[in-house]
This record gives sequence, C-alpha cells and structure tokens, in this order.
Amino acid sequence: MGLDGEVTILGLGERERTVIANALPSFSGPFGAFVLGGVTLQDGKLYFIVGLNPQSFGSPADDCQGHADLKFCVDTVTAVQNQSGYLSRVDSLHANHGFHNLAGVGSFDFDYAAAHPDPGNSEYAPGDADPFGLIAGPFGGFYVIDAASNTLGFVSKRGDINVLAFIPDPPNHLPIFDSAPTCAARTANGDLFIGTESNSLWRWDSQKLTNVLSGDAKIGQVIGCVADRHRNIYVANLSSKIRGTFPDFNEKPFDGSIVKVTPRLTTSYVATGLNYPTGLTLGEHGALYVALNGLCPKDLSLLNSDNSPPGACPKPGKVVRFDLEDDD
Repeated sequence: MGLDGEVTILGLGERERTVIANALPSFSGPFGAFVLGGVTLQDGKLYFIVGLNPQSFGSPADDCQGHADLKFCVDTVTAVQNQSGYLSRVDSLHANHGFHNLAGVGSFDFDYAAAHPDPGNSEYAPGDADPFGLIAGPFGGFYVIDAASNTLGFVSKRGDINVLAFIPDPPNHLPIFDSAPTCAARTANGDLFIGTESNSLWRWDSQKLTNVLSGDAKIGQVIGCVADRHRNIYVANLSSKIRGTFPDFNEKPFDGSIVKVTPRLTTSYVATGLNYPTGLTLGEHGALYVALNGLCPKDLSLLNSDNSPPGACPKPGKVVRFDLEDDD
C-alpha cells in the first residue's frame, strides 16, 4: 500500500512523459492491484477514478500496529483510505497542478451494494465496491462501471450519483462468484457496451440491460473496451479466462488479446499473445493503443527466458499501437 499512483500524458517519443497528477493510492491484495481505474475526457478536461472504497479499510492505527514507522504508516493508510473510490478532475493537462474530487463513487456503491444484497453472491456480503471503468456520458456526466458492486452508475457534472443497472452473476459462479464488469464503450448512437471479467458483453440502451455475448470463446477476461465511429467494439482480454480458484487467481501470462466485435456481434482477433493488457483506447486516426505488462503472476515459473528476465517479470508500463487494416 502506498501513494505511488500517477496520471501521465505520453507523447510519441520514449521520453515525452508529463505527470499531471501524483501521490495517488496504490494497493495490492489477493485479487491483484487496486489503483487507478479508467480515465476519460469530458469538455476538454481529464477525469480519473480510483478503485476500492473507504469502508473496506479498518482503523489506520490498528492496521499499522507493529510497523517500524507508525506515524508514516498511519498517514499513508489514511491518505489511501480517504482517496479510495473517488472520481476526480485533473487541474491541468500541461503540468502537475493537482486534482479535485468530484464524487465519492466507491463509498456510494458500497452502501448501495449493502442495501441491495445479491442472494447468489455471499462473497461480498454485506457490501463491496471497486469503481474501475469510466467513460464520458451525456450532459457533462460520466458512466462508472463498478467491478465489485457489479453496477453501472451515472455521475452528473455536479457529482450526483445514481445506479442505472446491476450486471448479474455469470452462470455456475465458477471460478468467480460475480460478473466483475470492468469497462464500457459508448457507440455513436449512445448505446453503452459493458465488458466483464466473466467472459461476457452487455448492452445498456438507456432503458434496459441486455446480454449480447456470452460463451463466445474470444470474449475472455475483459479489462478494457472502446468503440469506433462505425459501432465496432474492441475489447482487451487480460487473459482468455480467469484461472485458479477464489481467492488465489493466477492468470496465465502472454494469454491476453484484443478482439473486434462488429455491430452484428461477430468476433475476430486483432492481436493475441499479449502479456497482461490492462488498458485500451482508440486514437484519433483509428489506431488502437494498449498498455501491456500490467501484472505479474504469483507463480514466476509461468514465465521463461524467452519472454522475461531470469526470475523477474517483463518491464511494466509498455504502451503499443496497433494500426487497424480498416475501420468498417
């Protein structure tokens, strides 16, 4: 746990990087890393969301008992707790001038989940929240996808929060107990497509939620999604499926992919063999940009000398571009 999270603007050159917000929470647990979730532009301003929720933490003083530097530990845990689950606006796109919080989505979603328990999902009783996916919506607002409360929410430009839909559990509940939605792509007609870690794709048409793809072998552990102007959806799979059993998941390295979903719901691979992709976006000229090497497996024996340094994981933070052959 720490305050190592950053929002960074990347240029085309290797060294063209500008940090525009820092000292953001970073936290790891049995499910992996909980840090920054999605980022999005709205009215020329950049917004980001931090995962988890303040209710998930105990007393910082109790959590830090036995720590060598008690004050440092308490200050760090308190700062992480206070910022968890917030949707925030970056103050400048050119330099690090800080950020301002807009809405405490994680806290709201936790309370919503506690008040609306899922009878088929005892894992998260009495509630949980991990706001992860973020995309600009109508009227200056934002859609937020929560991977733990399993909700689609809307945050107004004033910071008011409403839950629009609950994304149901997958069949059979194995190896996870919930749908774990992670991202949303908004098409030109206003429809919202929501990807989940439980191998499914859903559509929200502002009235109802519909499962449009489930059981397609190409739709894996979805971690990112984006739409082009022709209503094609591109999803980034962290891996082809979640491996292991709760809570010891262990996704296979170099099993990630990017999949194109057409308006007719046909699927095809854009790229395969990717190592833990954790972010996806579409550039203004139609190229896909994906962040790779976002995680490291618990079992390092899954790696080998052909793809990683001896005894270590591939260098993190790699962003690559895929030029699409066409955009129809």
